[in-house]
Amino acid sequence: MIEEQALVIAVDGQEVTIAASRHSACGQCAAKSNCGQSAIVEWAASKMLNMIVKNSKNLAVKEGDSVIVGVDERSFINASLLLYLAPLIVMFAAGLIATALGALEWQVIVTSFLALAWSFYSIKFISKKLTNQATYQLVLLSVVKEKNFT
Repeated sequence: MIEEQALVIAVDGQEVTIAASRHSACGQCAAKSNCGQSAIVEWAASKMLNMIVKNSKNLAVKEGDSVIVGVDERSFINASLLLYLAPLIVMFAAGLIATALGALEWQVIVTSFLALAWSFYSIKFISKKLTNQATYQLVLLSVVKEKNFT
């Protein structure tokens, strides 16, 4: 389970709205003071991301509580592979097939990019089906006793 601490901003029955801050690896990097990327990351990290989480464990939470939410690791990895690896595989496969069929270079390039666009369009529909599955949704795991939310 991949876990993250968040702040409860609203409770509506079984649905809890949380605010989670964005984190990056820049905070641990020794070169962050000399890197332009860290300034952008710091700005983005200051923004809160609001999400609705189902309280399936019926935990007693109220507005202002600090909670731990989590998502199944396997589901997270599967979704990441679908989003990042599948389009590349489709694009390269389309290019190889076009090359094997004797297409000209520009035709191979166009075919590859059309296949890439098609894969993104397909992923949009696949992801809609996955979001309805319980293993792909955030779960409210526990309430934190002391407020360490940053």
